Order: sequence, then structure tokens, then C-alpha cells
Amino acid sequence: MLNLLKAESALSLVRDQEDPQARINWTLSQPETFDVSDTNFIIRSSDFIDFRVHKSMLATTSPIFKDLLSLPQPSDGEIVDGLPMVQLSESSELLNSLLSILYPIYTAIPNSYDKVLYLLAACQKYEMASVQSSIRTEVKRGEFPAPKGAEAFAAYAIARAKGLIPEMESAARQTLECPMTFEVLGEGLQLFEGSALHDLASFRMRIRDNLIACLESYRDVQPSGPSSIWVGCPEVMPTRQRDSYYRPNRALPRWLTQILSQNQTSLYLHKFSLRLDIHSRIRQEYLMALQSHTNCLFCSAVHIRSGLTFCAELENKLMQARDKVRIDRSSHPGLTYPGHRNLWCRLTMLVPRGPNHAIVLREVVIISTGTSDTDSSTAVNPLCPKLVWHQNTSVGTPYLD
Repeated sequence: MLNLLKAESALSLVRDQEDPQARINWTLSQPETFDVSDTNFIIRSSDFIDFRVHKSMLATTSPIFKDLLSLPQPSDGEIVDGLPMVQLSESSELLNSLLSILYPIYTAIPNSYDKVLYLLAACQKYEMASVQSSIRTEVKRGEFPAPKGAEAFAAYAIARAKGLIPEMESAARQTLECPMTFEVLGEGLQLFEGSALHDLASFRMRIRDNLIACLESYRDVQPSGPSSIWVGCPEVMPTRQRDSYYRPNRALPRWLTQILSQNQTSLYLHKFSLRLDIHSRIRQEYLMALQSHTNCLFCSAVHIRSGLTFCAELENKLMQARDKVRIDRSSHPGLTYPGHRNLWCRLTMLVPRGPNHAIVLREVVIISTGTSDTDSSTAVNPLCPKLVWHQNTSVGTPYLD
């Protein structure tokens, strides 16, 4: 794990203290395509682009906005063109994509998977479950971008930080198709937070151990072993040993033993610099090795009779060995406080005013993504330490400390 420790040390030196979303290239002027009539509410992006929307649309799709809009308008709240306004922490491009999904007029598809993840995170933040589900469906259909190759490392880091469990697990598995080295991680290393890098490395190590054990099981020469059909190659079992008067020394053909042992050795020696996709190349290695052994009638006959079935079973066992391992969820922050919507309603009146006295939701909704592992009377939200939860009622009364 020495390489892992070095990686985490390097990570602490290069991590940007700002939200990774700020490093994504969100570029958008006033969206000309978003044009709906008879609006009665304005949401303002972090880059001060105003979107005119309907309260009913927001309240229908988001319990968070439903709670917000049920509150009386603050006397000093900002009015824009006669409409109440609230400022959000999301960029204009993200909000444009989100609203384009809510309104049946057009869809502003994000141009990268990173932006898809931030869009999913916004849906999770505002509890837009149906919208989040539809976005995931579009990703599966190929209508929205999906990570390619080494992009999966950055996708894993972002998804984990935002508590997007399906995307985190999917990206973690996709990283197995690439080596896990500094060269491959590149600038994406800056996106890893907390124990994310350690958890991903541990995930790969456990898969590596499973693959080694699977390959070892195929070196079993006993009659019940998966490779027993290959016992009898004259190269390792001379004819006189196969005579009924002799007890044969069971052994696999050298070419098959070499395939299995070489893959095991590579996995032992190269913990992070190998792709963990042995199942996708083991058949080709098998066929190439067998071609160098075509003068053996025994092995040729076994291959004709059962070779392809043997390869398919080996591929399947290697895939199962990978799939048994799950990414560790225990240390990611995607849990919620109980009763957070009621808490959020009470908290809105205590949140500091933003620019031009607009209500800023950055501090408010973060309470819905905090965690608490204590039953004591006070728990602190780790994502926003100034938000304190006091359980002095059945729901709890939060305040700014």
C-alpha cells in the first residue's frame, strides 16, 4: 500500500479547496432558448443569470421548493420586475439544463459526464427524484454523455463526493478497465476527497486478490477441478505413466499452466499498474498458447471437444470474481438527517442574506445531505459545521452557531 500512501500525500498537496464544480467549464450567457410565459417566480444562478419560472412547477417536482414557497415572502426580500427572487448556488448552465428537463420545450443536454453528475447532484439536493430518474435513463440510453476510459476516475470522485451511489459504483467498476497510476489519474486526482482514493485502491486490491484465487483454482488437477479435462497431455505425462500398471502424476499441460501462472504473477507484482480485465483477454491468450502446441493430439482433441466451453466458463468465473467485490460505502457522506424538510423550513428564516438581500440556498439545503451518527442531544453537520441540530422537540430545532 506504499504507492497508495504516496498518492494520498500528493493529493493533500494539490487539492483545490473550492468546490470541484467550479473547475468544470460551465459557460453560458443569458439562455435565449428558455422562454416561458405567465411566470411568477425568479431563480438566480451563481453567475447572476435570472430564470423566470412557475412556482407550481417547482413545488410539484421538489419538496424543498414546495417548503420554501410555502413560507411568507420576507419583507426585505428582493423583487425583480415585480416577481420574488431566490438565488441558488448552481451555475446558469446547470440550471438551464435542469429547467429544460422540467419544461417540455427543449432539452439542454450537458456536453460532458462531469456536468451530468452535477445535474444529478442538484436533483438530489432539491429532492427531484423523478427528474433524477429520467436523467439516469437517458444516460443508459446513450442520449446523455457517459464516462470513457480514464474519465471514470474523475466520475467516481465526483459521484462519491455528491453521494450519487449508483454512479459511484458504476464508475468504480469502469476504472478497472484502466491502470490506477498518477499518469492515468492526471488532473482528476484533485477531485478525490477524504478517503475516496484509499477506498478505490482498496476496492481494486480486493478484486485483485479474488482474481488470483480464481486463477489458482484452475490449476487444480484433481478430478473435480475445473481444468481436469486437460490432464493427460503426453508432454507432462509420458505414455508409460498412463499405463494401468502405473499411478500417474496428474499435471496440466505446460502451455495452460503458463497462462495461469503468468497472469497470477502479473497481478502479484503490479498492484495498480495493470488493467483488471483478465476475463476480456484470457480467451485470446488461450488460443495463442494452444497454437504453439498443435503437435499434441491429446490437447487438440480436448480443445475440439470442450475447449470453447472451458474458455467460456473461465471467463465467467473471472467476471464473477470481480463482481463479488463491492465498493465501500461506509465512509461516504450521502446520508440525510431525519425530518430534514421540516428542519429546513425553520432554518430559512435564520440564514444570512446574500447579495442584494436575496435568500441564498447554499447554506439551507446542505442540511439535507449531512450525516449524524450520534443519539446525543446535539449533532453537528460535517458538511457545514455552523449548522447545529438540537433535538429539543420531536423534530429538532436548528440554528446558526
